Amino acid sequence: ITGTTSVCEGATTTLASTTTGGVWTSANTATATINASTGVVSGVSAGSTTMTYTVTNANGCVSSVTTTVTVDAIPVVAAISGTTEVCAGSTTALASATANGVWTSSNTAVATVSATGVVTGVAAGSVTITYTVTTNGCTSNAQATVNVNALPVLAAIGGTTNACINSSTILTNTTSGGVWTSSNTAVATVNSITGNVTGVTAGSATITYTYTNSNGCTSS
Repeated sequence: ITGTTSVCEGATTTLASTTTGGVWTSANTATATINASTGVVSGVSAGSTTMTYTVTNANGCVSSVTTTVTVDAIPVVAAISGTTEVCAGSTTALASATANGVWTSSNTAVATVSATGVVTGVAAGSVTITYTVTTNGCTSNAQATVNVNALPVLAAIGGTTNACINSSTILTNTTSGGVWTSSNTAVATVNSITGNVTGVTAGSATITYTYTNSNGCTSS
């Protein structure tokens, strides 16, 4: 008997003999079945079973040969855990309790995933992240859908960008709901809500307007 004598659960392998006209049988069809004429073995459950090829000649004399087929179990992969929402340009870490798997992304234009399961959002959309485990050549996987949320788009800051010491100027942004901050309050302070900038001492300060949208994604 020739052919591969190991097979995964749910998969097939083909056995053959150079002697034609015989019949294939399995000693344990709960482990693996075999097509009586073609020799195609189907793995059913993990274990081993004997496959027999029996030939009866024109005189009614019978002869047979056997081989042992091993059925390997499909690995059980634990569900993927972790946060499945991420902003474009940010990361989220996924994990599985099953070790030694490989992470892949269905669309790297939306999100990439590292060998350790760290997902990086690239552009708004949804992507399937797959964790694949292979044992004895048998493969199984777990999947999770990750949603990548777009960053808010902010207009440029408007208003006068010069202020005298102890005087003020108002900065504006057409996107409401953001927060104003100053990089150096010893030079200039800014009201976090109104954008009112007050000069403190001579110098320069960077005034930043930061907005976080409903998905938790931030732009400034």
